[in-house]
Amino acid sequence: MSPKYVLVDFENVQPDLSTLAGTAYKVKVFFGAKQQEGRVPFKLLDAMLALGGNVEPVKVMRSGSNAVDMHIAYYVGRLVEKEPQASIHIISGDTDFDPLVEFLKANGVTCKRAKTVSDLAKHAEPVRVATPRQRPAAAAAKPAKAAASSRKPHDARLDVIMKQLHSWSGKPATRKKLAQTIANYFRQHREPLADSAVEHLIDELIRLKYVTQNGTKVAYHLS
Repeated sequence: MSPKYVLVDFENVQPDLSTLAGTAYKVKVFFGAKQQEGRVPFKLLDAMLALGGNVEPVKVMRSGSNAVDMHIAYYVGRLVEKEPQASIHIISGDTDFDPLVEFLKANGVTCKRAKTVSDLAKHAEPVRVATPRQRPAAAAAKPAKAAASSRKPHDARLDVIMKQLHSWSGKPATRKKLAQTIANYFRQHREPLADSAVEHLIDELIRLKYVTQNGTKVAYHLS
């Protein structure tokens, strides 16, 4: 999305800026020197507060013919230089801006002049604030349950191996030695296992992360 700017000639028009609250427009409000001498209307203050960080007051320190207009033209040039893809909207009833607007359009810059901000507010897309989705307690607990069940042995023989691994003080340090130890245990205490069945049991221990293998070496994570 290209940046969007609104430059308000507040000396010429006093639009309701609050209509731009919650939009992506960045607003610069240009105050003439004489305007800075009086009290700030509460409506204007309230509108600028509603715009939050998207508004910037620009004070023109000296009065004079077209003083505010020259400042606005300067800011337009700076924006075009820094952000050539920006959309610029000049809010003013002063038609002296029209030749500048036409020149910018002819050079591929998106620039318009209007007396009010009403049309901008109508067509502005609201700023969407990303908020984390809240999950129900049951849904939040489900991944933890799934994680626990993913380590649960699916083969009854793995229960036997897990118990033995916990009880063995000197655990086999290589996969080959682990396979021999498992085969010997089942041959002596259970029913003999084929070599492929023993390898399958070791693969399951690795899949369930009770055992990790690095080359020929194995390590245990039983707690």
